[in-house]
Amino acid sequence: MPVDPFSPELYRNNLDVVSMVSPEVAEWLERSGAGAGAPVTGPLSGENEGLSRLHPRPGGITLVVGGGLLDEVALLVERMPAGHQVFCLQPRAELLAAALGRHDLALPLGREELVLLAPSEGDLEEALSRNPQLSLTGQMEMVHLHAGSESEAATARARLYRVLGHALRARDLALDWEMQSGANLVANLVHAVFAAQAPALPGSLIGRPAVLALEGPSLPEALELLAGNLGGAVFFCSDRALPRVAEAGIVPSGVGLAGPALGPLFAYSHPMLARTPLIAEEVAHAPTIRAHPGPIFLCLGPRGTALGPLAPLAEALSPQQHTLGRLAEVALVAGCYPLILVGADLMDPRGELMMPDMDRGTVKATLHQAAGACALGRVLARQGVSAINTSRHGLGLPGTTYAPLEEMLPMLGGPGQPVQAALLRQERWLSADALEHYARGLNRASTAATRLWQRAAAPLADYQELCSQRAGDWLYAAEALFLALAEQAAADSMLAAFLDGCLVRSFRRRHHLMCQSHVHNVGIGECCDQLRLCLAELEGRAGELAAGLRRTAEEMNTLAQARRDNDTAVLQRFAKSTGHQEAILT
Repeated sequence: MPVDPFSPELYRNNLDVVSMVSPEVAEWLERSGAGAGAPVTGPLSGENEGLSRLHPRPGGITLVVGGGLLDEVALLVERMPAGHQVFCLQPRAELLAAALGRHDLALPLGREELVLLAPSEGDLEEALSRNPQLSLTGQMEMVHLHAGSESEAATARARLYRVLGHALRARDLALDWEMQSGANLVANLVHAVFAAQAPALPGSLIGRPAVLALEGPSLPEALELLAGNLGGAVFFCSDRALPRVAEAGIVPSGVGLAGPALGPLFAYSHPMLARTPLIAEEVAHAPTIRAHPGPIFLCLGPRGTALGPLAPLAEALSPQQHTLGRLAEVALVAGCYPLILVGADLMDPRGELMMPDMDRGTVKATLHQAAGACALGRVLARQGVSAINTSRHGLGLPGTTYAPLEEMLPMLGGPGQPVQAALLRQERWLSADALEHYARGLNRASTAATRLWQRAAAPLADYQELCSQRAGDWLYAAEALFLALAEQAAADSMLAAFLDGCLVRSFRRRHHLMCQSHVHNVGIGECCDQLRLCLAELEGRAGELAAGLRRTAEEMNTLAQARRDNDTAVLQRFAKSTGHQEAILT
């Protein structure tokens, strides 16, 4: 296709629109100095899958990585149906600037039919938060239009996979495991009863190096070097790495559990477990947590569970989906440094992604593994530190540098087992006052859940007289309702965690209605049905949460009274039933 001449005026017109709808892209182009109209060098595209074969549908999304001078992208935008969106990540600023000076894209950019992305991880996260449909709709197709040798494209693709993988992982957990995650969240609240020591986590292991062990192919070799040489280090491992760690004779400082589903730890038995603290996510598989024979450290706070006397934890910990992110954050909050990763060669020969590895090569990985890499990168960035990855061949982990494990051994404290963290091992009952304080927090959360769906429905009140006449008003009412749901849930992390599946489906209903409205008139009946389904589902799920929180609050008030009455029989029965029979009662 012949290349049109560069027009500075056209470039400025397009850039003005970009600065309004995607300001981070405009800032990136200006910082790069692109847009002068200089001749473009280097490959424009290559190994193309092509966009001509695509059959875009209303409500669907095409995500283009690369795109050269956006010739094919511009043609796709012209022929795609109303209600379809194209997102384009062209990582070479000079190519994107040249394209904006050759194609008149102001109209599709202004309507957000075409959305441009900037290649930095922070900018990608910003764009995703502004365009949640990219990960939530479930109708996204990714196409690569770039030369395979372009380092900019490979780096940008890795960033995109990490950010998008993290969002898709959250979506899949919300939809596939929402009932179990919600049930886990409520069931795991009982462990807060024994978390009196938890607010002392920050700085409790300051100055200690921390080794984080995952289940990658390099783990066995790493364990051979580490066994007996961890006398001054904290050693955390994932639940899947634990059997190999135990075989190596290492008693870990803690084992991580993040998944809401039944995993290998539930059926695993070893004498060492009784001495190993379980570091568990709030939504992790509740029966596995309850059955753990050793100490339990529930990571309270990220999803609104750090109530009353445990409130300081809410600032210390963030929600995690992957064990790597969870263990890294606990170690850093506790003051451990440096972080040394072993067995973290995240890769899968059947993986759907081709990612840069730690050694300037490439490796296949899954979206779940990319999400784990993103989780680690976010934790490291939040704490303002880096980590050392001793696995050369796994996918590149953001915020890490490679170093051979042999070079790290001298800083691990010499002979001996890992440091046993007293705070993670010591379970202590909340006082009677603290139990009542926590119960009051649960009752407030229960009231908030009960009222959420009623408050969310309030925007409909303004449309009562008009709705029977004009479907457009129902459409705007639906838009107001769905936005109100998202805003109110976002303001309450516990509601957001419990209702995340509802919120994803609510967004999809809203997205469906808005996309269909571009294609044809949306009937009153369809709007009514979508609103009714949304409210009925929300009411049911919020009711479940409210009832569960009330039951737990009543249980805590009963325990508070038993503490005041010194009724040890009641307290011991409860401790035994929840797996905390060794908890200190003082």
